[in-house]
Amino acid sequence: MTDDPVLTDDEKSALLDGVSTGAVEVLTGGSQSYADVRDFEIGARSRIKRNSYPRLQVLNEQLADRLKKHTETSLQCEVAITAGDIVVRPYSELCARVPPLTAITVFQALPLDGQGVIAVEAETVNQIVEAFFGGRGNDPATKSGDTFSQGELSICRLFANAVLSMLQEVWESFTEIAPESVSTEIGMELVDIAADTDRVIGIRFDMTFENAAGSFNLLLPISMLRPLLPVFEGQKGERDAVEDARWERVIRSHLPETTVRLTGCVASIDLPLVALTGLKPGDVLSIDNPRDATIVAGNVPVVSGRFGVHAGRNAVETSGWV
Repeated sequence: MTDDPVLTDDEKSALLDGVSTGAVEVLTGGSQSYADVRDFEIGARSRIKRNSYPRLQVLNEQLADRLKKHTETSLQCEVAITAGDIVVRPYSELCARVPPLTAITVFQALPLDGQGVIAVEAETVNQIVEAFFGGRGNDPATKSGDTFSQGELSICRLFANAVLSMLQEVWESFTEIAPESVSTEIGMELVDIAADTDRVIGIRFDMTFENAAGSFNLLLPISMLRPLLPVFEGQKGERDAVEDARWERVIRSHLPETTVRLTGCVASIDLPLVALTGLKPGDVLSIDNPRDATIVAGNVPVVSGRFGVHAGRNAVETSGWV
């Protein structure tokens, strides 16, 4: 291919003049014709809808912050952890993004149905293991070999359990789950948490050990999170009328058995502060003959009445609700 222009500037000018004056024929009878022409209507502009879970993104940031503090305390080294954007892709596509040498922890989170995955890439495994054994966690060397030792997998399980523990704490603000690891694998070949075409949420967490970078991924099938998707999308939950009625019956049935402490006030006087501070044992405070009394329940006046004696005991004869 040559850098010389196809047409010179003079030839371009002559061609444009010929087209504008009609001297150059731009459409002849021998040109291509179309047997059928269909009208195409361009619709009104509309916003492209993306998979967006703003509440889940906030929870991911909280998870990253708590995991950072836990990791720094456990490994005694400086670590930075940030949550990336949420992507929703077919399971086969997300699996293809996971490198062959990756420590995979399959977990469940009852009462949610299904299983999720924590995938820790080889470079990150190297950093975690080095920091675990007292290193600074900043060796840029990559993982050698095509597998992990049992010791490395054990440390990865500890890290995955920490992720699950932080996940449980962060999510407890709106749901109770009990995350628990099920198995540990190397690579995604033996992991089957969803069909190839099933949609899966993928969340990437970037980790930095001083000058060395790594990452791990959290894969959560949509089918597993379906009951929580309205919450992740930021929608307000709808009240269940049937459930509300059931709770109302339960509360009404137990309310009469509730114990309430009652107290009564039968007299009161006004006293200067100097007199109050000067009180000593033996001083007498004069009060009028008490007639009216108020019964209080939990600092709330509920019944008024007349103070007197009944069956040889001080008593209040109720006169009405306050």
